[in-house]
Amino acid sequence: MLVDNFNKKSLYQVMIILLTQTLLLLFITCWNEVELFGVSYDKLLNIIIFVVVGLSILSIIMVAELYKMVEYETEFKIQQVKLKENKKLIDSLRSQKHDFLNHLQTIYGMIQLDKKNQAKDYIKSLNKDLSRINFKEDILSDSILDSILISKKLEASKVGIKFDCRVEVGVEDVNFPIDKLFRVLSNLIDNAIDAVKDAEIKGIIIVKGIDKGEEYLLSVYNSRSVIEDDLKAKIFEAGFSTKGEERGFGLYIIKSLIEEFGGKLKLESKPGYGTEFLCYLKKVSVDR
Repeated sequence: MLVDNFNKKSLYQVMIILLTQTLLLLFITCWNEVELFGVSYDKLLNIIIFVVVGLSILSIIMVAELYKMVEYETEFKIQQVKLKENKKLIDSLRSQKHDFLNHLQTIYGMIQLDKKNQAKDYIKSLNKDLSRINFKEDILSDSILDSILISKKLEASKVGIKFDCRVEVGVEDVNFPIDKLFRVLSNLIDNAIDAVKDAEIKGIIIVKGIDKGEEYLLSVYNSRSVIEDDLKAKIFEAGFSTKGEERGFGLYIIKSLIEEFGGKLKLESKPGYGTEFLCYLKKVSVDR
């Protein structure tokens, strides 16, 4: 309301200035026929021109300020709309969180009562897409990664991407916090999905886990995207993103975490092959 009142007041002031300028210019045209206060025509003409120029500059400044206020008002209204939408989103998320906790408690209760089949049916009833996904026995490895691989296979399937897993046992022995391991793997798979989902011919994503004795190799490969050579050196830098904005658990953080626990993160990417991120994770040493 204050902004609207200010805009109206400024508009009225500009109109008054323009009207004053017009009257002064009209006054100049008839000055030859009228003598006021004994002031010569040339002297008064200079005074009027000076005043008119000053009023013109003032009107330009006021129009510019008025334009800024209009922009501010428009941006303010846009922010108000965004704020309302964000509030709706927050309310929706709160409601979904409440429902999610209820579903989680129900599933946990079924598992506690050893009703696994009922729990599976209940989960499928919550997400109809799950009933269309066939998880073959050779896809899963009976490891701690199976739960996240199932969800990522579902995401890939929704956008028409073939998703394969070849995970050997032994990942439980890595010297890496389980919650961070889940986030690292999840982020690498999300990046792979983003890299190939818009391709005309969908590629394949392969997650491999290989027990190599003192270390465990966990890799995420996609057959479509290729990272240019000039970006390979930059892609692990802090804050770097090809998307123009920060994205959660970035490659810099992933690399730093893996190295913090004694591991290594490598990149292989070339035309005709695709892109593969290889995480070499140290295994927990056992004193014998």
